[in-house]
Amino acid sequence: MFKKSILLFCMLTMYAQAFINIEAQIIGEKEKGFEGEVSLEAQYNSGNTNTQSIGFSAKAQYDAEDWLSFVIASYSYEEANDERNKDHGLLHWRYINHIEDTAYDWELFLQDEYNELQNIKTRALAGAGFRRGFDTYFDKFYVGLGLFYSYMEPQDITDEDLILKRVKVNSYISLKKTFSERFFVTYVGYLQPNVEDVSDYTMRHTMQFNTPLTKSLLLSLDLDYQYNATPYSGVKKDDFSSILNLKFKF
Repeated sequence: MFKKSILLFCMLTMYAQAFINIEAQIIGEKEKGFEGEVSLEAQYNSGNTNTQSIGFSAKAQYDAEDWLSFVIASYSYEEANDERNKDHGLLHWRYINHIEDTAYDWELFLQDEYNELQNIKTRALAGAGFRRGFDTYFDKFYVGLGLFYSYMEPQDITDEDLILKRVKVNSYISLKKTFSERFFVTYVGYLQPNVEDVSDYTMRHTMQFNTPLTKSLLLSLDLDYQYNATPYSGVKKDDFSSILNLKFKF
């Protein structure tokens, strides 16, 4: 049970999970060196409904002249009336390098996560791919395509819930549109079908409505929709979350 004293902010949420900025990173856009970002979210309700939740995300990035790399860590937890309904942690690493004299970048990524409420003890990914930026109406518009190996293990292995080892396509679109100095929108959408069975796929859409408050402080409303066509038994195929949170850059 969370104590009121640990709450850092009171936010309006449907599910507690803090998101870092999903804006596509451009090689050479920033000065060489390290930068970081932290996003925090928390909620406490008592009375007819007792709800406690907390979400945390952190990102560390290094920019060089012709490449960049970043690490993202996140954790979210929620319980209502002493029943846990969210417990999810994730660690993601990505390396992006520009292909000289082309409009393309190549990238490598590793990821490990668990999600207790989706019966996922571990989901480990290793992949590679390419991305390309396009000049459009948007400030940034990237399309990415690649492959990754996925190892997913349930908390309890049964005849229905087995360890799954799959190779999947990783396809995504990432964009940003600035409307004023005080408002911009970012979006990323993923589609990840199994190369051996396209009906076995995952999909995710995340949109952020961002308002800079200061040079280092950002207020954001984040909408996130996830769909898994083949979840473990007893787990719903889709999830939706709406989060209002603060993000700190340093």
